[in-house]
Amino acid sequence: MTGLTAPVPDLRLHEARADDRCLLCSDRLTGVVPDERIRELLGAGRVPDLTVRTLIEATNTAGGPDNVSCVVADVVRRAA
Repeated sequence: MTGLTAPVPDLRLHEARADDRCLLCSDRLTGVVPDERIRELLGAGRVPDLTVRTLIEATNTAGGPDNVSCVVADVVRRAA
């Protein structure tokens, strides 16, 4: 791996609370879809897998230059 720079992850810690929604994505999403549109799609009340498909579709529609990766996870209350 001569001449290659090791990737540096972008790590952030957040306290998760019930009803939070988390998005993990590649820069292909955030590079072409405006933050406000991402926020709108995340808050649309769809189940996570449908939200992912909608975010990827928005990236492709906006002319995304390459592959996009997304994971959406909802934080739920644990059963007592």
